[in-house]
Amino acid sequence: MLRTMPMDMEGLSDVFKFLPNNPLSSPTILQQSLLELLNEHVSQFSKDATTIRTPPQMYKHLNPFIVWLLGSPAGQTKEQAYALAKAAMLSTGAFDNNTREICAWFFFIPGHSGDHVYVEDTEAEIFQKLSSVIVSFLCDAVSTTGNNLYKYMELLKRYIYDSEGGKDLSPEVSPFIICVLEKCLRLLSSESGSFTIPQKSLVSLYVCNTIKYLLDTQVNTRTLSLLIDRALSEMLDNFSSKTDVLELVDCPCEWRPLKSLLRFARDILHNRFYSIYSNVENVTRSSDSFIDTLGNIKGVLRSEYQSGLVGLTVGFSFSLLCTRYNEILQNFPLVLSISSELLEAPFSVLSSMFFLQSSFLTDVSKLRPEMLFDALGSVTCCKEKEDNSCKGDLDSKKAASAAFARYLRSAPFCVLFSAIVQSSSCHLFEQSALKKLLLDKVTAVPSDHLVSSLCYVMFWMNHASSSYRIRSSDDLKMSSETCFILAEYLVKQLLDKNLSHVPVNCAAEVVEFILNHPSVTSSLRFPLSGDIEFSDSIFGESLGELLQSAKQAVNRMDHHVLNLIKTVAEFVFPMCNDQLSEQVINGRKQISRAFEAMEQKLFLIFKTKFDACIKSMDFKPFVPTFYALHTLIRFISPFKLLELVNWLFSRIDSKNATVHQSKRNDLFVCLHLASCTFDILSAYMGQPNPETTLYSYLGGTETHFDVLLFERIFFQVFEICCRFKLDIADICLLKAVKVVKMHKSVQDPYLSSIMVLSRVVTPIDIISHCLHKVDRTKADLLYLITGTSPLHMSAFGFTFSEILNTLLPNADKNQETSKYSLSDEELTMLLPTALLYLNSVTIKFEGQPSKPFQVILSVYGRLLFGGFSKWKIFVSSSIFEIRLDKLLTASREEFSNLFSDSLLGKAILIARDHLASDEDISKLDWRLSLFNQVCPSNADDIFDCCCGETGLRSLKQPLEFVNKVVAYINFCRILLFFDCNGSESQPLEKSRIQFLRMLISTWMLIVKKFPENNAYSGNIDGENLSLFRFLEFFVMHNVLELTTEIQSCLIKLDSLPFTEQLVKSFLLYRFEDSVTLKMLRTVLTSLSRGKFSCISVIQLLLAHSKFAQSIHSANQSLDSTQFGLVFTPMRSIMTSLVIPRTNLDSLYFENKKSTSEPDLNLLELIKLVRVLFQIYVQQREEANVGDEEGINCRELVYLLLSSYGATCSEVDKEIYNLMLEIESNDKSSAGIVAQTDYIWGPSSLKMRKDSVDLKNTESFEELQKVKFRENIPIDPNLCAQTVLHFPYNGFVNGGASSTVMTEACSSTDKLQIYDPIFILRFSIHCLSRNYIEPIEFASLGLLAITFVSMSSNDEVTRKLGYEALSKFNSALEKCQKKKDVKRLGLLMTSLQNGIEGQWRRIPSIIAIFCAEASLVLLDESYANHSSIYEYFNNSRCVNMKDIPLFSNLFWSSSDKFKLDRLWMLRLLYVGLNTEDDAQIYLGNHIFKTLMSFYCSPLSDNDSKELIIQIVEKACQFHRAVRVLVEHGGLILWLSSIVSSLYLIKCQDQKSAAFIQLPMVFKVVSYITSPRDNIERLPKHAMEQLSELSSNLLKLLVSSFDLIKEESTLCNSILETLTLLLKVSQKREISQPHFTLSEDSLFQLYKTVELRSKTKSDPSTCLALKAVLTTTPPITIRRMRQENLSKFLRWAVATAIQSKPEEESIVSKLLRWLIASVIRGKISRKLIENDNTNSFSKRESLHSLQSWLSSKNEKVFEENGCDDVLAATIFYLLQILGFNHSLLPSAVSALCLLLVPSSSELESLTGNGISLPSLCTKIHCPTEANPAWRWLYDEKWGEISKEISAAEKLDEIHACERLVMVASNILTKKSGFSNFSELKDVEHIYDWERSFIQI
Repeated sequence: MLRTMPMDMEGLSDVFKFLPNNPLSSPTILQQSLLELLNEHVSQFSKDATTIRTPPQMYKHLNPFIVWLLGSPAGQTKEQAYALAKAAMLSTGAFDNNTREICAWFFFIPGHSGDHVYVEDTEAEIFQKLSSVIVSFLCDAVSTTGNNLYKYMELLKRYIYDSEGGKDLSPEVSPFIICVLEKCLRLLSSESGSFTIPQKSLVSLYVCNTIKYLLDTQVNTRTLSLLIDRALSEMLDNFSSKTDVLELVDCPCEWRPLKSLLRFARDILHNRFYSIYSNVENVTRSSDSFIDTLGNIKGVLRSEYQSGLVGLTVGFSFSLLCTRYNEILQNFPLVLSISSELLEAPFSVLSSMFFLQSSFLTDVSKLRPEMLFDALGSVTCCKEKEDNSCKGDLDSKKAASAAFARYLRSAPFCVLFSAIVQSSSCHLFEQSALKKLLLDKVTAVPSDHLVSSLCYVMFWMNHASSSYRIRSSDDLKMSSETCFILAEYLVKQLLDKNLSHVPVNCAAEVVEFILNHPSVTSSLRFPLSGDIEFSDSIFGESLGELLQSAKQAVNRMDHHVLNLIKTVAEFVFPMCNDQLSEQVINGRKQISRAFEAMEQKLFLIFKTKFDACIKSMDFKPFVPTFYALHTLIRFISPFKLLELVNWLFSRIDSKNATVHQSKRNDLFVCLHLASCTFDILSAYMGQPNPETTLYSYLGGTETHFDVLLFERIFFQVFEICCRFKLDIADICLLKAVKVVKMHKSVQDPYLSSIMVLSRVVTPIDIISHCLHKVDRTKADLLYLITGTSPLHMSAFGFTFSEILNTLLPNADKNQETSKYSLSDEELTMLLPTALLYLNSVTIKFEGQPSKPFQVILSVYGRLLFGGFSKWKIFVSSSIFEIRLDKLLTASREEFSNLFSDSLLGKAILIARDHLASDEDISKLDWRLSLFNQVCPSNADDIFDCCCGETGLRSLKQPLEFVNKVVAYINFCRILLFFDCNGSESQPLEKSRIQFLRMLISTWMLIVKKFPENNAYSGNIDGENLSLFRFLEFFVMHNVLELTTEIQSCLIKLDSLPFTEQLVKSFLLYRFEDSVTLKMLRTVLTSLSRGKFSCISVIQLLLAHSKFAQSIHSANQSLDSTQFGLVFTPMRSIMTSLVIPRTNLDSLYFENKKSTSEPDLNLLELIKLVRVLFQIYVQQREEANVGDEEGINCRELVYLLLSSYGATCSEVDKEIYNLMLEIESNDKSSAGIVAQTDYIWGPSSLKMRKDSVDLKNTESFEELQKVKFRENIPIDPNLCAQTVLHFPYNGFVNGGASSTVMTEACSSTDKLQIYDPIFILRFSIHCLSRNYIEPIEFASLGLLAITFVSMSSNDEVTRKLGYEALSKFNSALEKCQKKKDVKRLGLLMTSLQNGIEGQWRRIPSIIAIFCAEASLVLLDESYANHSSIYEYFNNSRCVNMKDIPLFSNLFWSSSDKFKLDRLWMLRLLYVGLNTEDDAQIYLGNHIFKTLMSFYCSPLSDNDSKELIIQIVEKACQFHRAVRVLVEHGGLILWLSSIVSSLYLIKCQDQKSAAFIQLPMVFKVVSYITSPRDNIERLPKHAMEQLSELSSNLLKLLVSSFDLIKEESTLCNSILETLTLLLKVSQKREISQPHFTLSEDSLFQLYKTVELRSKTKSDPSTCLALKAVLTTTPPITIRRMRQENLSKFLRWAVATAIQSKPEEESIVSKLLRWLIASVIRGKISRKLIENDNTNSFSKRESLHSLQSWLSSKNEKVFEENGCDDVLAATIFYLLQILGFNHSLLPSAVSALCLLLVPSSSELESLTGNGISLPSLCTKIHCPTEANPAWRWLYDEKWGEISKEISAAEKLDEIHACERLVMVASNILTKKSGFSNFSELKDVEHIYDWERSFIQI
């Protein structure tokens, strides 16, 4: 009720007048209620938050709140009182919501200790007496300030006026300080006698401590220092009698605090180094009065007289206030001991005194170091157990140390910290116990003092830095380090709290405070000198060396500042990611402004110092600034960094620069910063969500940057590279090129910029530069540059071939010596580029061997095979390093790609190609000789040969090690298994076997050294595969392949000893690994004909400690634990039906069964045992021996039977097949299953035991029957599931069940059903032995299974069913004629009369109906009992062509008509399983009835769902779906369902209706299935499919808000659209087609883009696939340019990141765009010419030029969309490496879009180049053929005349030139100033033409 009271209720503010005079005298519950009411009134109750509004003049009622705060024993009361006290002070209007200052005024009141609650009343009374005078003083000052606010505001303004600067200083404190100082001076000067000297001293100490604390927590201390100095000076002048009191040497005790405060403020104001002075030297003998006082108190305490403890404590505290510091120091042990005995109350007074006298800790450490260190040890080590043994012993050292420890525990953080940080004694900082104590103290700081504590620490951190500039010393360094540790800890604590408690504005306050603090500013602007001197060439080092040197040389204090900034930024980044309230947004803006200000400040400092260093030519002072920028670089906008780099380049004259590093540090700085900027730019643009990056959170929002600026920087770097030949420049250029080629990783927002950047033209001269003194950087750069364009590729080939020609053994000695000289190591580094060129040459010359190809292979072959012959030495070179840090987990595919793309992996590829091209080295003898060198016969394993390392655990570079092993294995396989016309020899076989042995030994070593790899069992295809798990798999996979390939050789061996070793290692280290199990089984299968002891292997396996346990785990997965007969009949089977939702993932995507790892292990284990047993039987037959060789097959069968579940699961099928094989091949095991009465699972163990016990008894058979009935494991529910999901298409081969689930049951993989074969045999057995009665048989559901088995397609299953039914009928005839028996008799009679022939299959609908009836007839309470009974009573013969009771129940008019209809629909669903069933339904017009009823108003959601599921099930059958499409209006019916969905307005109804949508998709998939001939669909079917597609698209767009959360549903709509579009593609061109317009495409893109968070989202990829499946729109140029740009940017980004296919999505998108452009131009031409015979002349248009010249000039009118399309086509062509198969069509499209006037063209193509002559050499594009049609899966093939190789090469050359022309045009339109030079390439093309044999 209190919370609902209005805030401004009249008279409510007067409630404060009724506060009790003695607040603590009221009952606690009344106090809490009153305080809660008051807190509600002021709208504030949280000790961590500030007050929003306060009642007027609330400050007049401050006193009772402070009384509650100090004296209440209830913690909640203290919290509420504290909140109200702060609100009362805020109500003065003096504090401007600055609660930190308010909290400081409470902090030094004796007894205020945060959440501490006094346990004893005495303690509360002591502090009440001590604090009463301070409370009165504070309340009076607050009241005075509130009443005279404007007066004190004017005084504040006057005091803080800066006369020197002529301006007002910003007031960062309240005018309350002036009032307090004024009242304090008046109190001290008063001689009225109202206050005693101790009281005055206490007030003075309180005031000065608080003001000093506020001064220490200011960012700008000058304002408050000025205020204190002026205010005190003026006020002291007004008290003339006390004018000189502060100048006295022996100042009165009450004036001492003011003297200390004034001195402190003046030191700060005048920038004097403030330090403390030890008073140890001034310590003299104490006065007799103080010694007497201590002695008297000791006497009282020893007398154990406790009645005057309060007065004694207060008096002792007052005496301390009046005692000089030196006297206290002299008697410090006794003072501490006495204070400890007085309930530790005097400790608060001592802390207040020591806060102003900060030398106390230093003095104590000098006078009494033992006491200090003992106390520290006690505090840090014995917190929980306090030593009370010295209680009462006041004079002992132990007592003093214990008391000092208690003091240290109770002292506030600020008191201890100021004493430590100001210490001039280094040994204090070295005390770890003292640092730990400080961390404990700072951890306990109240939340409302955290920010103040951070300010306090930063104040002293700045003080240490400033003092160090005047006088460097180690103690200042240690002080700074201590401050940094505490500041970092406080920042983390503050920002951690902000994440969950404090609003983001508090975090913003912390960020602003840190970034604007003087210590940060001075560190950045004036870094301190370090201990290490820099060399003059410091910037000439590599970036890593430079940063390492700078890190060591930069002063530790500056490191602390930089690390603190990093900590702040890193903690702020993750804050508030999930919420975007207005407060959060404002806080983020505030933080952003703070970081932007810091960035501008840092840039200004950087530029200023850079200019200064250029003038002085001394860059050593610039190192700290550069290091600071690099440290903070990831928090800075990469685009602003580009601007800074550009500015740097503008400040230097690179053309006149010299190479001397000592004078060119300016150049090195530019290159280093540019290099870092390119790294940041690549990382930033490659982020999946750039808006969540750290820089973005801190204010960055740019998604486009100045590409012209990038180009300018790029060419400046390139110029420096070529001019100065600097390694730093090469590295920088390499990183710049990587930015340009960010095709695969760039994200959508930056794609436009990257598309423009990709056209940055790299001059051909770079190739010459890279081939001069090759290193890894130049090699990598050359690899990237070569793939930039065909021109660069050809130029590299030309230059490289010239170099290699001089290296050939038969090189012409007279030819001109090449200016390049390449060593073997340099050639090896160039290998990736050479391989890239070889691949391009192969494509360009269409696989024909060319001279460059042969030269490169020859040189590299000689180099590599020579190196590989000395494998260990060759591969140990540093050039083969992968250069990745700690990539120890990845997917198998990622590891494979990593190793195959490595330099060593590519070297193996070239070696293989050389082996294929050179007949001499491909000879067997040569290969074996090389293999023997690489793999000596005495080697034990691969590791020994490859790397010479076996200490796998101690590898320093595991990635390099695995790379060498993988390459070694691949190389050896090339040598041993190279195709050499199938020649085999004994040495070759011997080498292969040796290699296999080494592989097995290597695998055994890996599994032994890495047992933890077993944790990855079954996860070989996972994303986080360990490095050595990959190696283990790789080696085992090679073992598997080798055993298969040399199987015939292995079989010939006399023995295979490694087989048993392999099995032993598996059993020891990988027994529970399904992957290894599977591979081992495959290996053993390959070796099944080999000579090894299979019986030994089986014995080892069976003897494994976990074998039986693993087998037994099979029955743990069974859901059923049913044992014994069920006497209550099972209910209707139809009520057990749960129709699974359509699994859309299995419909459109690969359905990966989520088999658990234990089940997978068990399955593989059973398969392994089965394979071993088959091999064992085979070996036994070949040896012609008996079966008594040591394998107890009988016990194995019992073990398997006890774990058997009799289900259709893979494990159970394997177990059953294995049992059958053992029974058929082992005499001792024959008939075991029958002997146990077909009881399975755990029941079989009990039956076996009981059978042994009862075997010799007279009534064995009767007792056996009883035991059978007690242990029968039949579960009726599982029987029902077996009936509902019976495997109708299961077949039996060789007596073993090999059940295959039908498509209809594919969604029920996880359901358990019984194996029909086994259950039928069980049924026959138990009926034959009379173990159960017929009624029991039926009630268990076994009769139902018998009925459905008669509808199986498998003859064996049907025969078993008929046999079981015969046994049941015989048993039924013997039963007494009860009601149940008679009813079942009617059922049996009707069914038998309806069966026309022996073993005939009955329809599923009849079988299901009879199965349902077998249970319903036993239960008269069931709803349909009477209907079913009447049916069998009236019909003596079941009609096999009819649907029983369909009309009666579907059109029921009873009161349960809905239940009747649903029962019939369920029966129809379950009974539809084969083509014959579907024909029965068609013959009875069932589908027509159901589809009509679906659309009627009578149909409810349940009925609709069942109807569409029935139709979906029917569409699985070929004939049924054809009839429904042709004559049943199925497609129109589906279309009406979809259209009704998007017309529904109510979201709830739409959600319910959407459940049916997946089934619609599945029906469509069946209609368009490949097995149905699409072309034979009726003509109207395509129109209907088009309408359905249109409705699906409308549904996707209109109901997207509902669909977007259902990713699978959205994906399914897109997949269905794609499917229908594909159907349209496959139809003849004369038939109707379905396609999407450009507006529909854009609408589809916008819809999917709203949902997709990343381009790898399946919906995005599917949407692009749907786009590319539609026929390319000829009107795409009619789209708005903005819309087209967005659409193409999305399409390109999605295509780049799509999964690889046979033809990449990028290639499909390029073909699609090319076709859109070309077909669109043709269409326009037709319209403009209006000539139906315009294409009749196409036969004469053989070339592109003839086709272009026949166009209307209007076709080339300027269009903004043309540039967008051309840029996209060029970019895609560039990504595909300028694929030659796409070049002619792509060039045609680019010409149509970009060709300008001839005069403009000349400037872009170069002199002597004719565009028409180039176009003449290019054939007319295939898309211009009128018969052309779009195909998604492949290019449309056109039969064209054969052309010579020379003509084909000329066409490629012409295309390449025109591509460069298009690039120049686009480059010019982008504003770039550098273009491709085409005039210098003719000699390269002539060189390539010389290879063609004309």
